[in-house]
Amino acid sequence: MTNKFSPLDPMAMWRELTAQWEKSTNEFANETMASDPFRQGMHGGMNASLTAQKALGDLMARYLTMLNLPTRADLQALGEQLQRIDDHLARIARAVEGSGAAAASAAPGPRRTRQPPSPPPATATRPARTRKPAGKRPS
Repeated sequence: MTNKFSPLDPMAMWRELTAQWEKSTNEFANETMASDPFRQGMHGGMNASLTAQKALGDLMARYLTMLNLPTRADLQALGEQLQRIDDHLARIARAVEGSGAAAASAAPGPRRTRQPPSPPPATATRPARTRKPAGKRPS
């Protein structure tokens, strides 16, 4: 038997053993996963996992509803509604900005140089009546 490993590389033997182990493990796994019993077992395991996950989700939804707390579906619906409101507000803001820009870019109106008429001169007016302070009546 000849030694194909160099005495100067002590890790060469380790690398070769690791590569052989990986190759044999991959061959065994591929043969095992290709078999019908393995596929059926994986299918059954996935179904059991999904059924358990759905049951737990339903149980948590009932528990949260009983405690008058929002469920995951409630929070998702609320998030979608908030997104629609936010989009609607953004469209309104763009429309307002667009109409404001159009009004600002319109030609300016004529200058207002006329002054309103001055009030008529004060005529003889009667003196304002003065009120006596509230208090006791003289006897």
